Amino acid sequence: MHTLFVGGLPPDSSTETLQQLFGDLAGLRSARVVTSDTGGCRGFGYVTFDNREAVLAAQDRNGTDLHGHRLRVALAR
Repeated sequence: MHTLFVGGLPPDSSTETLQQLFGDLAGLRSARVVTSDTGGCRGFGYVTFDNREAVLAAQDRNGTDLHGHRLRVALAR
């Protein structure tokens, strides 16, 4: 499995947002937005894929605009 960090998410983002952004790629295993104690998006999340081809396609979405926010997509450390 391969996990990607997705940063630059708008404050109203949810796990469903990530699922919609990356759900068209084969092998999406999970998506998770990191939230604050109050339940709001902290501006980043993670997506996990089963295959490397989907990871490469997901990384191509780096710099994509989402409601005026530029996404940062990179391998998670």
